[in-house]
Amino acid sequence: MTEPFHPKSILVTGGNRGIGRLLVLELLRRGHHVVFTARRPDAGEAARAEYSRLLPGAQVEWWPLDLASLASVRGLAGTLLREGRRFEVVVHNAGTLAPPPERRITADGLEETLQIHTVGPYLLSTLLLPALARPSRLVFIGSALHEPGSRGVPVRFGFDDPFLDAEYHPDRAYKNAKLAQLWLAREWERRHGGDGVHADDVCPGFVPVTASATARGGMRLLLRWVLPLMPFATTPRAAAHLEADWAERDPALPGDAYFDGARVTEPSADARDPELARAFWALLERWAPTRGQPHG
Repeated sequence: MTEPFHPKSILVTGGNRGIGRLLVLELLRRGHHVVFTARRPDAGEAARAEYSRLLPGAQVEWWPLDLASLASVRGLAGTLLREGRRFEVVVHNAGTLAPPPERRITADGLEETLQIHTVGPYLLSTLLLPALARPSRLVFIGSALHEPGSRGVPVRFGFDDPFLDAEYHPDRAYKNAKLAQLWLAREWERRHGGDGVHADDVCPGFVPVTASATARGGMRLLLRWVLPLMPFATTPRAAAHLEADWAERDPALPGDAYFDGARVTEPSADARDPELARAFWALLERWAPTRGQPHG
């Protein structure tokens, strides 16, 4: 006997373009109520209008959010709480595929890529705890590039230099942020899973078409026209469907799952280390306190 469909209220960060756009459309097609975020008002409103035109009657709205600003994160969380919103799923989709060639420090004093992928999502999730249903689920969009031996400059997260002051490279900034995101999801599950707010980390696989948007020259052509034909590649639409499936996962199931694009498996040894996860959580609490202002 088929279980009756229960639409969910789902918050999707970065839901106005790329895979996020396709994810919002897929969730709306499945009948869910979606609140998505965008950094720019014109982009957010244009996306909302498009979704309403493509899917008349769909329950969709948008709110501004810039994860590179903790004030923006606090502002959104405060607004949603004051309005009495309730969410069963938060998909932390927003991110940057191409960190800047030169290191950037945000107004909050944090390395930009790490803030966008881990510190901002941590703060948003923590502040929204009163608005999260029991049970509910956080879905972090991860990357297999957190693994040692992945292409490019190797991952190396130094707790004595988390902002890469000594050895910045855009590849390392991205990989370190994705490793830290796994620590965030693991420690979140340890702290909040028992209360019914679970967290998983999902790598949708290698999506070369999406990566081509930030590439140049021959690499852009390779990513857009050649690599999508390879058996190890996936499409933006397939990635969005996978993320939608995780958003629909039974919220009562335990969290701390890692999906590598093909199967539920284990992330790297560092990502599984509970002591590293706790140490990183302590940094998050210092960088983005839920009361008052960030401090060093």
